[in-house]
Amino acid sequence: MSRVYEALQRSQGEKPSSPLVPDQPEAVAAVAASGTAFATAEPADAGALNVPSDRILHPVPTPEQRLVVLSEPNGTGAEMFRVLATRLAHMQNKRRLQKLLITSSVVDEGKSVVAVNLGLTLARRPNTRVLLIEADLRRPTASILLANSPLRGINDWHEGKLALEDSLYQVSDTAMWFLPAGHSVSEPLPLLESEKFARMLDTVSASFDWVLLDATPMLPMADSTSLSRLCDGVLVVVREGVTRKKILNKAVASIEKSKLVGVVFNQASTLNVDYEHYYGSNHSNGKSKKEAKKKVQKDTDQVKTASA
Repeated sequence: MSRVYEALQRSQGEKPSSPLVPDQPEAVAAVAASGTAFATAEPADAGALNVPSDRILHPVPTPEQRLVVLSEPNGTGAEMFRVLATRLAHMQNKRRLQKLLITSSVVDEGKSVVAVNLGLTLARRPNTRVLLIEADLRRPTASILLANSPLRGINDWHEGKLALEDSLYQVSDTAMWFLPAGHSVSEPLPLLESEKFARMLDTVSASFDWVLLDATPMLPMADSTSLSRLCDGVLVVVREGVTRKKILNKAVASIEKSKLVGVVFNQASTLNVDYEHYYGSNHSNGKSKKEAKKKVQKDTDQVKTASA
């Protein structure tokens, strides 16, 4: 594992400065939307890490995958993730928040889609390096969103079949790296609770500003509850029409209060956007108010992410 740390440090310079120690829990944050464009940061230099070409990912998202940050970077969905990334960055300035666990109360709420979109968005902020870890070892989904063929990763490393440095991938033209789960396992808890996994997490996290862990749902598995002890914060994905209030309350109750940093409402049908005030009677590209409203509504519908 030391080779991973040394390679990352040599290529990326100084490690990120330590965030501030928290003084009080953050309030639960919701995500709002607007429709402005966004200028990306300079892409990371993949060559600096000597990443082989077969470990550089070139995702080509389908409409069903809802990777709106890649497919529609100027759409409402991508803007929603920029709002979320900005709020998290503000939190990071006030408290220690580097390792962020992304989970949901039950399955099929879209946590993996949110994790990938958020990772890509954070990686486009200036001077920000992001590592996305596929910590759902039972039902890996982030790999499917980022690659068109199976990837080896954590489970293969744990079994001694793969060196850790050979498990890291980079998303092409971005400052986001990806540590996949590898093949699925039916009982990952012994691995996730092992000292070996904790040391590995510390090693790979040392050179990144953000480490996102796409974990299993909170219920009925214990994986996320166990992983949360290694993380600075927990972000819960709630999908409209799927998440039941009673179940959500039970899941949230299992999270340490000081670590609950936010809730993302996935597939939300109500967005309070004042189209007339925002666009006016003449939109900047010549579209009428009615056309502009129709375009934003279409973008909003496309934001409804596929389950993951």
